[in-house]
Amino acid sequence: MKKFLLFVAVFVLVQQWHTVKDFFYPPKDYAYLPATYVTMYSTQWCGYCAKMRAFMERRNIAYDDLDIEKSAQAKRNFDALGGGGVPLLVVNKHVVRGYNPNLVLHHLDAIEVASSPVQH
Repeated sequence: MKKFLLFVAVFVLVQQWHTVKDFFYPPKDYAYLPATYVTMYSTQWCGYCAKMRAFMERRNIAYDDLDIEKSAQAKRNFDALGGGGVPLLVVNKHVVRGYNPNLVLHHLDAIEVASSPVQH
């Protein structure tokens, strides 16, 4: 019975690792950036879209979420960007396809570097 409980505890820990990691090492807060830097083309049923929303909420990343199934204009913009699959993000004029949080953070950090004052 103890081994089973240990297995369950490890399983839950692995499943919620991002939450545990965020508790000990709080993620960078991007609340200072306006939503105009990030646009996400998504659908309601997409699991990776939901993961991307949760990722951005944990880091206070403001973004515009455009559902390509509910908005004809969003669908046209999505197609103009090459379409494909969702989520498709435009981060500081860079297209990010799929669930790729590291690339999103890379482009957001480039905004900070470009806008920070030069130190001598």
